[in-house]
Amino acid sequence: MFPGQRVCKTVVSGEPLANYKRVVAAVRRITSPAPDGFGISQRNVVVSTVGLAPAIRKLADEDLSVTLAVSLHAPDDELRDTLVPVNNRWSLSEVLDAAQYYADKSGRRVSIEYALIRDVNDQPWRADMLGQKLHKALGSLVHVNLIPLNPTPGSEWDASPKPVEREFVRRVIAQGVTCTVRDTRGREIASACGQLAAEG
Repeated sequence: MFPGQRVCKTVVSGEPLANYKRVVAAVRRITSPAPDGFGISQRNVVVSTVGLAPAIRKLADEDLSVTLAVSLHAPDDELRDTLVPVNNRWSLSEVLDAAQYYADKSGRRVSIEYALIRDVNDQPWRADMLGQKLHKALGSLVHVNLIPLNPTPGSEWDASPKPVEREFVRRVIAQGVTCTVRDTRGREIASACGQLAAEG
């Protein structure tokens, strides 16, 4: 990097915690002081996962200060089994228990990623359930990051209407959980979240 420049985001394909040793090594490298590393604060690093519960617990024991982001996308096992197939191996309760362990060990707030899909996971009762389960498991150490679904060629799914999105946020907050909507960027050039797929 040149003076005045900074790394904004590194996005790769695949589940980070399925490549555990290399991901942890990369985190330690980029957070090491220069010249060995980039000198980036661990508190500015996010490690995402779909919910590999044992690996989340292992990461907690590394005594790092990175933010854990869990791609949840549903507050109930019935739907999450469909949206996130790894849920068939580690249930929602196991994932939340591991996230709670991480929050307790690190003192860091866990980010819950939730792509809002029209008529799939955007029902008011699911918002209530999400807020209740997260508040019970994590208390104040959680933040829900709602992601408006970006259009993808060939997908049958669509983004929830704005009024539905606003009501979902309101209901999650009503359960005592911080909830915001991600600012969508890059949609016009098909490079927003969930759009990094080749066409043709």
